[in-house]
Amino acid sequence: MTTDRKLYHLGILLLVGSAFFLSTSGIALRSIEQANGWQILFYRSIALSITVFLFLTYQKGRAVLDEFRGLGWNDVVMAVFFGTGMVAYVFALLYITVANALFILSSTPFVAGILGWIVLRERVAARTWVAIAVSIVGLVIMVGSGMASGHVLGNLIAMYIPIAYAAMIIAVRRSKRESMLGAVCLGGLVAAGLSAIFVTDYALTPRDLGISVYLGVFQVGVGFTLMVLGTRFVPAAQVGLLALVEPVLAPLWVWIGFGEVPTAATLLGGAIIFLAIVCYSVLNILKPQGPNY
Repeated sequence: MTTDRKLYHLGILLLVGSAFFLSTSGIALRSIEQANGWQILFYRSIALSITVFLFLTYQKGRAVLDEFRGLGWNDVVMAVFFGTGMVAYVFALLYITVANALFILSSTPFVAGILGWIVLRERVAARTWVAIAVSIVGLVIMVGSGMASGHVLGNLIAMYIPIAYAAMIIAVRRSKRESMLGAVCLGGLVAAGLSAIFVTDYALTPRDLGISVYLGVFQVGVGFTLMVLGTRFVPAAQVGLLALVEPVLAPLWVWIGFGEVPTAATLLGGAIIFLAIVCYSVLNILKPQGPNY
């Protein structure tokens, strides 16, 4: 097995692990007692930035500040999209069902594939486009159902998430830096700064504070650290496709924990997306796509 293939498989494992941690957001937010979205965002974002900074300190030691001195415009772009995406993510999950909000992420492969093709000139294989097209069918079924039921604002907020997520993927892949974790740390501060404008009371119950810190340290901290590391080795369109593991798992956790039953349209759309993921993954195992995977 070549080194490139080994790194590709490592990237796949990192991205699947990332999706698992990220998928716990819905059940964590449904466990909140009193805190509002801005309060949750503030503590979640601060916890994220501290977690990433400590990880970088472990990696770099005394040279950790060099990671931030060398930040360029590409890193700032990623930080801004990451920070604003975090805001949209939390409020989408608070305004609409977890299933609807997370499955809207299903459009990420489409956006990432187009951006990767335009910005990075990455070839998108025919099988990837087919899988993306099938996934978009599932997305349309779910979003159409959500709009019809009157959850327009929540769905509109959620629609920004795949745009931000795809832009982050492209920023990571076009970067020549060894790591983009400095930009992730900065993105947490962007989200914290935005939320601080709207927070009127920083006092949370111990339960709510614990959940908010969990969301920052593990759900998004570990989740996005693994995502940034894995994205280095996997083409943009496939990164977005693997990210669909998150919206498949997230509604399942909330269904089991809180009985939040997805609508028939959500289940149908989710089944279509899951089928696309399985078929695409099996096909790649049986017949790799070559240098671009």
